Amino acid sequence: MVVELKIKKKNPWIGLVKYRHCFDYIAPYFTRSGSIYTGLTPEDERYFEKALGYEEGHLAKTSDFWNTFSVKIGTRTLLLDDSIPRQAMIIKFLSGHKRVATSLDKLDAGKDYLLINREAEAVEQNKQNKLRRDAIREFDSLTLEQMRKCLRLFGMSADRMSNELVESTLFNLVDKNPKKFFDKWVNNKAKETEFLLEEAIAKGVIRKDKTHYFYGSDMFADSLDDAIAYLDSKKNQDLKLAIINETKNK
Repeated sequence: MVVELKIKKKNPWIGLVKYRHCFDYIAPYFTRSGSIYTGLTPEDERYFEKALGYEEGHLAKTSDFWNTFSVKIGTRTLLLDDSIPRQAMIIKFLSGHKRVATSLDKLDAGKDYLLINREAEAVEQNKQNKLRRDAIREFDSLTLEQMRKCLRLFGMSADRMSNELVESTLFNLVDKNPKKFFDKWVNNKAKETEFLLEEAIAKGVIRKDKTHYFYGSDMFADSLDDAIAYLDSKKNQDLKLAIINETKNK
């Protein structure tokens, strides 16, 4: 497996990642526990000591080896092959480093470098693209009434929206977060009851206090899942019908 290491931060003064012949050095650091970060487990230490021809203890956290060890990176992408022992050790060191992101979705303001396996990243990206395509297909099958209900489950009221605004608003949400669309709507078997709860809360028929659900002064559930189960229970259909009628009339 070959991975790529890149600098992702930019110099705020010059707007560049690095000048052509300038470099960064990624070094070990002391953790909050006072131990030095090396990225190696005791088993890794013994494995790489043998693979690299070092004496036992040469790669221990207390070894002087880590006083001068660093990974040099410039404007060019650094390629590392885990079939080569020293490069495999460097990959281990970088993989858990506090300033190194190991995937695009983990890249944030606290990460200056990106260590990425292009093949693995391509597989993950293909999964995300397929999820997005599937979500758009599901979106295309929705009626406007279903779109309005779906928006309520996303925490938005569509009562006063035009049909055009409902469609464009929901599409943007689906396109941005297809997984949430599947969780909240496509794969949500209780979506009709969940919608009823959200609509009833919005219209004051049901009161929600933190995680507790009240009808009048009576608490009937202390979580969303319990509220859904309570209203879907056969013995509570009179209450459910009363909530439906009150909600429709407001």
